[in-house]
Amino acid sequence: MTIAAFETPRRLAQRARHAALLGAGALALSLAGCATQGTEDTRYTLPDDPLSDDRAAAEAVGDFDGSVWLSPLSLTSYLDDQGIVMQLDDIRIHQARHHLWAEPLDSQLMRQLRERLSTALPEADILRRGQTAQAASPALHVDLRVERFQGRDDGMAVVGGDWRIRDAQDRTLSRESFAIERPLDSDGYPALVRALGGAWDTLGERLAEALTEAGTRATSD
Repeated sequence: MTIAAFETPRRLAQRARHAALLGAGALALSLAGCATQGTEDTRYTLPDDPLSDDRAAAEAVGDFDGSVWLSPLSLTSYLDDQGIVMQLDDIRIHQARHHLWAEPLDSQLMRQLRERLSTALPEADILRRGQTAQAASPALHVDLRVERFQGRDDGMAVVGGDWRIRDAQDRTLSRESFAIERPLDSDGYPALVRALGGAWDTLGERLAEALTEAGTRATSD
């Protein structure tokens, strides 16, 4: 028996149900026995989705032409780790020991978000904090907090958190929580990572729409 045999989203859900029947002590002994055998690590990156020029034009959601500064992403503490996270039930999570992010999750999320915003807002200047803007005003700042980025025992990928969009005078133009769910196409961590990537793309589209509205509000004040 290997730990990899347990570490698929479906098997983690089964393990949660078995724990209720067998008791936490028996489950811990079972996992400890499996963990003694060697298992190779598998590392994952969020999927890239290069767009053709025609598709990029079709996916543009706004005509905002100002500057957008993205503050460093804030991850809740249990996501700030190499292990991909599965939510076993309403109170328990599991961090995989052998299914790991290939680079820090916040770095991947920021890169994907910049790419999605650049596609959705082709006239905007999407920047990291500290970079110099080339585009004209308005200048908007985005603070983004991610509290959920994980699989769930019902076969869903879940992304949740909140954002704040503010202007150069630190006035809040938009504040919103988000909760996005995507079903897994199949069992296993590869399917989970792809579903999480799709959910993160959806967040980028929603944020682009909010930035367009916030830009209109900033110029009208």
